[in-house]
Order: sequence, then C-alpha cells, then structure tokens
Amino acid sequence: MGARRLVATAAMLVASVAAVDVAAAAPALATGQDRASGGGPGWLPADVKRVVTVVRPTQLVLTVAKGEQGRPSQRRAVLTCSPAGGTHKQARDACAELTEVGGDFAKLRVGDGACTMQYDPVTVTAVGRWKGRQIDYRQTFGNRCTLAMNTGHVFSL
Repeated sequence: MGARRLVATAAMLVASVAAVDVAAAAPALATGQDRASGGGPGWLPADVKRVVTVVRPTQLVLTVAKGEQGRPSQRRAVLTCSPAGGTHKQARDACAELTEVGGDFAKLRVGDGACTMQYDPVTVTAVGRWKGRQIDYRQTFGNRCTLAMNTGHVFSL
C-alpha cells in the first residue's frame, strides 16, 4: 500500500509541474510568439497547444462569517479543483458541486430539506478564479441551515 501511495504522489507531482509549465506558456501561445525562433507560431507541439487551451486555474478563497457584515470570518479555506485540494476539508465534493453549476455560486441549490425561520445570519464570500474566470461572490443567508441547503459542501469549511 505504501508503494501505491508513493506512485500516486509522484504522478500528481509530475502532473502539477507539467500544468505549471504549460500554464506559463499560455501567454506566448495567445500572442503567437515563438521563444525558440523569436517570433513565429509553432514553438510547441500541437498536442501541447491543445492542453494549454484547456488548462485554466481554479483557486478560490472561501470564508464564512457570522452576521451580515462578512467580517471577521470565523472560517476560511482555499479550494483548488483539477485536482481537488487546498485547505478545504471536503474539496472533492465542493468541486463536484461547483462543476455542476459551471462555477456559478448563485446557481448552487444542493439540499431539499426544510430549515427553521430563525434569523441568525451567515455571510459567505468566494474570491479567486474558477477555470480562469474571475470570481467575487458574497451572499448572506438567514441561518446556517439555509446556507447548507443552498451551497452544500462548498462552504462546509
């Protein structure tokens, strides 16, 4: 079992390094620059160019705060997707729920349960990038139950 974990970790490390290298090449590809020849397109193989257009970073800083102000936050986590990770306790589930709505936090509707009408506001924020698209989300929910019903694992920090 230890060898499998080592192999999996090594594979993830190689994939991460490759993603960073490819992401670093994206600006040059977008402008058609060729580092090797000093200008013309084509300095990367076609299969790598296809990967570059697909690789878009996802990294979000999520916060949960008691009250309507959003500060100070009681909980905070970093969520990365593809692969799921960061400091988020349930990163895999949170990424899956966000993927279902295309990263649009306003479209999250996860639970079907009922919540009490007790008003104990909770404000959440999400700042960062979802597949390269800038995200700046802030929403106040009536209580923790309505937060959980609407956002599922995303703000379960």
